[in-house]
Amino acid sequence: MFPELLRLGPIVLRSYGFMMALGFAVGGWWLVRRGMKKGFPAHRMLDLLIAIVISGLVGSRILYVLTHLPAFSGAWWHAFWPIQADGTIGMQGFVFYGGLLAGLPVAAWLTRRWKMAPLRVLDAAAPPLALGTALGRMGCFLNGCCFGKPTESPLGVVFPDECLAGSMFTGIPIHPTQLYITFDSLLIMVALVWMERKRRMFDGAVIGTYLIMIGLLRSVEDFFRYYESGMQAFSLFGVTVSVNHLISLGCIAGGILIIRQYRSHVPDPLD
Repeated sequence: MFPELLRLGPIVLRSYGFMMALGFAVGGWWLVRRGMKKGFPAHRMLDLLIAIVISGLVGSRILYVLTHLPAFSGAWWHAFWPIQADGTIGMQGFVFYGGLLAGLPVAAWLTRRWKMAPLRVLDAAAPPLALGTALGRMGCFLNGCCFGKPTESPLGVVFPDECLAGSMFTGIPIHPTQLYITFDSLLIMVALVWMERKRRMFDGAVIGTYLIMIGLLRSVEDFFRYYESGMQAFSLFGVTVSVNHLISLGCIAGGILIIRQYRSHVPDPLD
């Protein structure tokens, strides 16, 4: 694993942050391109991109803090303070679903305010979002975070002791759930692009399909992922249900509602 790519005094370039930034950059570039092809002004797409990035980072950090409250007990300023206790500059600890829950409503609100057909813009954003997620999860793998439970399957990976995964399961093969999510995100991206090219799509079909697919795939993957107690919602028949499981169900329901809204020819309330 390569948790640190570069260290210059107190400034540390972490693979996790670098891959997240790369995901935002590549996904953002593609979003602007796709938006322009759909007839939206470039400057509006750039404004939207900035808003999505900021709201996504804030939302993902807030959900992390809320599910790890004991870690910030007595030191609440560390929740958003970039200077760590050891003097290094940087921040770790983000939850993907927090960014999604914050970014999508902000995008819908802004596009409605700018009279840009919200569902059409969200359709443009879905494949870039999947690509950005795939790149970000590669950073999680390099960092040794967001890891899975022990396994005896050939897919198991033994992480170095220096990273969080290795310190939790020293010398024990665990599910590389980061790579599972990377693969599934790329699969979703390809499926959405193929769907767009193969048939005439209605506004909301792409983002609706994205929400259903990400919800279904994450629901399965999260059974193999290790979660701290703060991320565990409850146990059902001996199976631990995580907070992300509940959000995944919400994504599936939201995607179905969006698609049914079109098929029943109900006017889009966001337009």
